Amino acid sequence: MTQVTRSSRWRVWHRWLSLIFGVQMVLWSISGAYMVFFDLDYIHGDHLVQEITQPVAQNIEIKSIDDVLAAYPHSQNITFETLWYKGQQQAVYKLSGHNGERLLNATTLAPITLAKDDIEALAVRYYALEDPEVESVVYMTENPPTELNPALLPIWQVNFDDFGSTSLYLSENTGEMLVKRHTFWRGFDIFWMIHIMDYEDRVDIESWWLQAFIIGTFILMITGAVLLVYTISFKRKSSGGAA
Repeated sequence: MTQVTRSSRWRVWHRWLSLIFGVQMVLWSISGAYMVFFDLDYIHGDHLVQEITQPVAQNIEIKSIDDVLAAYPHSQNITFETLWYKGQQQAVYKLSGHNGERLLNATTLAPITLAKDDIEALAVRYYALEDPEVESVVYMTENPPTELNPALLPIWQVNFDDFGSTSLYLSENTGEMLVKRHTFWRGFDIFWMIHIMDYEDRVDIESWWLQAFIIGTFILMITGAVLLVYTISFKRKSSGGAA
């Protein structure tokens, strides 16, 4: 078998491997560039939100922890917090237990139930950019978007009409902001999915699919290296023959 015949076969393999794996290599480069060049804090949406905790009036009388335990003896964790509720900052107790979390008015120990208007008011105060304009407020119990972990359901989604199509996700029981999403995060999520080749959960960085393409890419590199050797050798022989 001549050198030309052998190199032709390597060239055929190289072309087919380039067709199969070359596209993914381009996608890896593009997705990697997106993840490198965009600041991670910006992707996380830290610029979109702010702390809203403020001191409450000093002259109010609040119930003691003993009073809370007497009324709710099965509580596992009790914290004193403040909450923007009904147009003002209020003192509340947050209770955690087997039945989840709940809020109590710290002065009366009456349960606090957050309605749609309360969630919207909280989201507007969390929102850090100027002139917030709420587009919609949605209560989700099932079929969450891919940007949200289903384990967080039920949850409130507050969507803003801004450049990044910002969505804030707030706890139905406490009004705590649990998740923030915007266009550039969603783009990052898509590129991350492409980069690790996990098109369902987008968390598995050791999938057989990814490993197969990595191996295929190495084979592509080997065939390219072999062709380079053949090309250099052929040019040397051609030069020697011409002399």
